[in-house]
Amino acid sequence: MKRYANLTRQERIDTVLQQRRSDLALVLENLTEELNYSAIIRTAEAFGVGKVCIIYPPGDKPKLSKNTSSGATNWLDISFYNTTKECLELLKSEGYFLLGALVDPESKVLWEQDFTNKVAIIVGNEARGMTEEAQSLVDANIYLPMYGLTESLNVGVAAGIFLYEVIRQREKTAQ
Repeated sequence: MKRYANLTRQERIDTVLQQRRSDLALVLENLTEELNYSAIIRTAEAFGVGKVCIIYPPGDKPKLSKNTSSGATNWLDISFYNTTKECLELLKSEGYFLLGALVDPESKVLWEQDFTNKVAIIVGNEARGMTEEAQSLVDANIYLPMYGLTESLNVGVAAGIFLYEVIRQREKTAQ
């Protein structure tokens, strides 16, 4: 916030929007809790994500809460898709490296993945994770190791940690 102290509201908005990370996308696949969508969107906006893609079953478009998202929906490029294939193939055609959040022996630990290039992170349903279709379309998978007895985190918390690691790596590289 300090770096924006001397800017007018419009100058701050213009500056922040110019800094959007067009090489970073977040994909939310078939989440069931509408509040998770809004909380994740708020986090994505705070980290400067360039694009959020929401995949949902036909006829089940999620309602995004302006209260929970703190108005972040006004500042993000949010696209809606009825099929995973349509969304992920479009991102791939735009040059994104597709990374799925998946606990699997072949997955890389989050901080071992290089996030300095154009990347889209896919997080799946709160209970079931990514669909098999998404798993077949991603380029690689990442996971967060758990050191306690809890086997997983809330999808919003996990998405926030993934985004933090992307920004941490990019800031470190920029120095």
